[in-house]
Amino acid sequence: MENNDIRVEIPQKLYDRIEKDVVQLHIELGLSVPVDAYEVARKLGFCVIRFSELDLSDADLRALRNAGRMGVKKREGLSIYDSKENTYVIYINDIDSSCEEHDAFTIMHEIGHIRMNHKVDSVLAEMVANYYAGYALVPSPLLGMYNCQSANDIIKYFNVSWKCASICLQRYFYWDMYSRKMKKYEEQLIEYYENKIGEKSL
Repeated sequence: MENNDIRVEIPQKLYDRIEKDVVQLHIELGLSVPVDAYEVARKLGFCVIRFSELDLSDADLRALRNAGRMGVKKREGLSIYDSKENTYVIYINDIDSSCEEHDAFTIMHEIGHIRMNHKVDSVLAEMVANYYAGYALVPSPLLGMYNCQSANDIIKYFNVSWKCASICLQRYFYWDMYSRKMKKYEEQLIEYYENKIGEKSL
């Protein structure tokens, strides 16, 4: 008998790998809060193109928008390696959802696919890319630093959508409740942002 209710979960080691990579990204690229996803892509050498900038016929554009991953009705974005330019091109759907917060999450989602070396679509790959984007835009250790107690607090400091803020707040409460000892990379992230805050106050 086929079981269609199999639950896919991200293994803990993969969570750690994602978070370590995000922390490395913040420190090595000299990022600030709120994270500028376009800046991240640019510093990584990636090109970002909006659907509205493409010179396509109405039919081709409609087909591109409707070719979403994993049965999603509208495609949020996609990333393709351009061998001629020797870099990745990230395309974002600014037609069906055109807001700064949506674009930022989509860009970081695609960067997650690239950085985690995803080659094929899968439920797990989408979960990983979503977690990558959320953690990159709103790293759990920073919520305590900014004394974020609600989704509105997260929106204020990190400039993300309500949906993203709500998910990140739940993640933070879980992290705060069950993480008895801070991991080394989490300490490095906090130290990095404490130094940035200290530099601004000078």
